[in-house]
Amino acid sequence: MKSSVLVHRYAKAFLDLAIQRNVVDKSLDDLLLVKTTIEGNKELRTLIHQPFVSKERKINILTKLFQNKVENITIDFLRLLIEKNRDAIITVVYDTYYGLYHDYKKIALVTVVSAVNIDAATTERIVNILKHKIVKMDSIKIENVIDKSIIGGFIVKYKDYVYDASVTNTLKRLHSIFEENLYIKDY
Repeated sequence: MKSSVLVHRYAKAFLDLAIQRNVVDKSLDDLLLVKTTIEGNKELRTLIHQPFVSKERKINILTKLFQNKVENITIDFLRLLIEKNRDAIITVVYDTYYGLYHDYKKIALVTVVSAVNIDAATTERIVNILKHKIVKMDSIKIENVIDKSIIGGFIVKYKDYVYDASVTNTLKRLHSIFEENLYIKDY
């Protein structure tokens, strides 16, 4: 089974349980706390991923570490991942849960790559275009990523949809057009 499919299944199951218990928002915060804590502590990260450390010890350490900081559902989820030998995906499951959470809340996550930071007016124009043409969600959350290599313009990414209006892409298209020799002899 592919790792991404596995992560998606666990994240989806955790979301379903969080919906049942009405702790969807808190679960997102909990998973972020778990991810940042493990990724920010080299010793803890090493301990969690070591196969020779017993499952019981890993569970005890994570339970003591997060006991009063996260919901019981999150501790139970971490326990399940460790018991099923899925401790390698503990920090990865947050990213998938984050996407599923926004789908559940009907919030579209759109990435706009630009050479400079985009202003509020441009952001609003992009949101309006996306709402009417592409995205069928209640709201849109835009993340602006700065990439100087695109020279100018922007790239909009939403799920599998990519609209590339960058200067770099335009120059590449022009270059490929001009590479083709359209000269007809004796014309």
